[in-house]
Amino acid sequence: MAHRSSPPRHVRALRSYRVARAVSLVLTSTLVLGGALVGFTVLRWRTNVTTLPSVAHLVAPPPSPDAAPETPAQPSTDDALAGQAVNILVLATDDRSGENAALAGEDPGGGSDTTLILHLPADRSRAEVVSIPRDSRAQIPACHLDRDPAGPVSEPQEGKFNRAFAIGWATGDPALAAACTISTVQTMTGLTIHGFVIVDMVGFVDMVDAVGGVRVCVPEPLRDSRYTGLDLAAGWHDLRGVQALQYVRARHIDGGDGLDPTRIARQQQFIGALLRRVLSSDVLTSPLDLTRFLDAATSSLTVSAELAAPTTQLGLVWGLRDLRSADITFLTVPWEFGSGGYVDWTDDADLVWSRLLADQPLSSVPPAPPGAPGEEAPAEPPTGPAAPAGPPAAPPAPPAEPDLPIRTADDPDEVQCG
Repeated sequence: MAHRSSPPRHVRALRSYRVARAVSLVLTSTLVLGGALVGFTVLRWRTNVTTLPSVAHLVAPPPSPDAAPETPAQPSTDDALAGQAVNILVLATDDRSGENAALAGEDPGGGSDTTLILHLPADRSRAEVVSIPRDSRAQIPACHLDRDPAGPVSEPQEGKFNRAFAIGWATGDPALAAACTISTVQTMTGLTIHGFVIVDMVGFVDMVDAVGGVRVCVPEPLRDSRYTGLDLAAGWHDLRGVQALQYVRARHIDGGDGLDPTRIARQQQFIGALLRRVLSSDVLTSPLDLTRFLDAATSSLTVSAELAAPTTQLGLVWGLRDLRSADITFLTVPWEFGSGGYVDWTDDADLVWSRLLADQPLSSVPPAPPGAPGEEAPAEPPTGPAAPAGPPAAPPAPPAEPDLPIRTADDPDEVQCG
């Protein structure tokens, strides 16, 4: 059984602080650097990334009453993810120590500050990133407290979503923290998670500095006098390391509500700007800047065994080699204010999960072609005397689709700052 007093040394090296969601999406940026850089990216991945054992046998399966659930990919010498839609869970903690504490302050923490579902369609034509607010009201199933499938488990409970990660993290085993979070995600969404990534934030400052900083638009003044010390006037700002860290980490902005979803849009905006910067000719044509960026990005990652096989890494990177920033979509789970400091998902969240389950773009649902399976056959023509001619009946209007608050990594900021 894993120790429960404090994480071992190699685990402590994984700890991160509240800017987690910003760097977690750099996973995507390392996968879209173009065909000429595929081998270089995989080499950095294999050299720098830490691997944890698979926890697929320890997670609660997704409810799927109408169809058999997908089978999570198993470690293999072949690309086990080829030809199928893939859901990768990206996790980071708000636990801070060592170098993290020097930047963000000492805090025992232990909850998951960031959870992202990275959906890659079977044809690898896009990447869709769904953020789950940490304060979401969650139904957390029983979670394993060691790696023995017959070993002790926690009690099922309702709580804030980041509680799931904390249950596993308290064992001292980050793989169990991931397992409890995966169980919760699969139970609440019906999705199958094929692998996980835990993000270490120590490299964030180096990552931003490696590309010469990131230019962002600040529509209104941002001041956090409580924690981060962020103080930005309205307008354009070129953010480098520590200031960029403050920008994506700040939650308690003066005059704001202090809830997690209010900063997610700002963090997604930053990631879009970072991706555009990484994909710019200035970075791609600079061996020094590119090497520094890939080193910082990959060194901050710990992945499950399902993502560790070299053929799987190569398959993912190669399959996404032609993605543009416009092909990367960000969405926060549709939510509303709940009681007791909770964030409650709205009915529109079901639409998000159903589209991902069907491997359909989040931005729209393609119409079914004529004669598609499940479509009713046309009615037989009536027999007997012809009915009086009249104007054809108008077809029923299709139901209105919710306007999901989607942005892409290519969305410009000029509309806000001019």
